[in-house]
Amino acid sequence: MIRVFKERTLTSLVFAPLVFSVFYFGGWYFLVFMALVAFMAGVEYRKLLGAAGVTIDPSFATVCAAVVLSTRFTGSSSLIMALAAGALIVLSLSLRIGSVPSAMFALSGIMYIGGLLGCLALLRMGEGGRAWALIVLVATWATDVGAYLGGMAFGRHKMAPSISPGKSWEGAVSGVCLALIVGAGASRYFGIPVWFGVASGLVLSVLAELGDLVESLLKRWARVKDSGKVMPGHGGVLDRFDSLLFTGAGGLILRVLYGIIMTS
Repeated sequence: MIRVFKERTLTSLVFAPLVFSVFYFGGWYFLVFMALVAFMAGVEYRKLLGAAGVTIDPSFATVCAAVVLSTRFTGSSSLIMALAAGALIVLSLSLRIGSVPSAMFALSGIMYIGGLLGCLALLRMGEGGRAWALIVLVATWATDVGAYLGGMAFGRHKMAPSISPGKSWEGAVSGVCLALIVGAGASRYFGIPVWFGVASGLVLSVLAELGDLVESLLKRWARVKDSGKVMPGHGGVLDRFDSLLFTGAGGLILRVLYGIIMTS
């Protein structure tokens, strides 16, 4: 446990500043980084399914990256068209293989990786994108750190033992509490009403936990411990960005709701 904690800490000290910088500066730096994440996550997703006996065409990862890059052009319209085109591509390739499970998981994977990371890209490139993207990033990290440390210190009651035996309700609550604090602090820094910042922290924290559980369920089904070994102590890219897949989309919805509330 101590060795894993040291590995996670050292890896975070290396990667966290890089990721934060990309989110802060945005532009092509962010978009290319997200496309790379989508490609690597796509590779890991394909390997996970391969471990479960489901074959997906190798082009799947490239399609995921292309979907994310499409958001650079006309925003949400490009994302929708890219998702539709990507779905047709992976569907035709899956039918060539002749496997219904292959088609099902390829289609859902395009939405899961390309679509959700595309939403995060839309969030960063939209109005107030830096503030909203950083709120999403920090709230997600706070949830992860709070859940990990709270679970180690107080974890007694398992949250989903059949999916992720290491997660506890005490850890989940600790993650939510830390995300609430981050939401309140970020609201004051970015000029958002405190109540909305706290509510955003709560929503994003729940989504972060949900994203983590979804990927854990996928790994449990494939009978593998980690999606990859790119990040010591954390696993693969999909292990590290599983929560951001959900919180990025959640942040996009929160920004839309905030605009409606402020203009009503």
